[in-house]
Amino acid sequence: MMILALFVLACILLIQLSRLIGERTLRDIMLGRYHRPRAEERFFLFVDIAGSTPLAERIGPAAAHRFLGRVFHVASEPIDDYRGEIYQYVGDEIVITWTASEGRQDARPLACFFEIEQALTRAAQEFDCDFGVAPRLRAALHAGPVITEENGESRRAIVFHGDVMNTTARVEGATRDLERQFLVSADAFQRLDGVEASALEDLGLRQLRGRAEPVRMVLGRRPRVNT
Repeated sequence: MMILALFVLACILLIQLSRLIGERTLRDIMLGRYHRPRAEERFFLFVDIAGSTPLAERIGPAAAHRFLGRVFHVASEPIDDYRGEIYQYVGDEIVITWTASEGRQDARPLACFFEIEQALTRAAQEFDCDFGVAPRLRAALHAGPVITEENGESRRAIVFHGDVMNTTARVEGATRDLERQFLVSADAFQRLDGVEASALEDLGLRQLRGRAEPVRMVLGRRPRVNT
């Protein structure tokens, strides 16, 4: 009986840990996949909630916290469906990642963003009733090499090092400058399978803040997936 109780307790603890840090992150830590730094190619999708600062000023920090929490909750199912990993929440932004091999299939990062957008559209009336506004999104997708490793002592975490993270943030900033909702770097787009190039609008080389070299970008639109 005691062994069964300990087994149940261990299962509950594992479930709670997977909810806290993510199922894939917990698996990678337990298997020691990133005990040593590993070079990888990854996609990074930054999804930002537009207008969150003036919203917080209008409805107050407690209500704004509930608003963001609900947005993140609605977004979680599409992220799981498209096998994305939530790397972190940064204020009003979600950072989602895929390895190149997993993200490449069926253009999962693109499809994930559009499904998040659709899920929030379906919930728009509920948001409007509770908060007086429905969420609006901005997003950026980039891909490239990173060094992935497990860091920390009292709290273990999987972290990514590389210019790809900074560039994704710069591309997300360009959505404001260019007044576009979703920008995709050519580095990310050329790694995707199952999407016709004509589905997206080529914006050409664009100079990003804080970067010497321009980045070729395309406008993210709902992809036409080959069947």
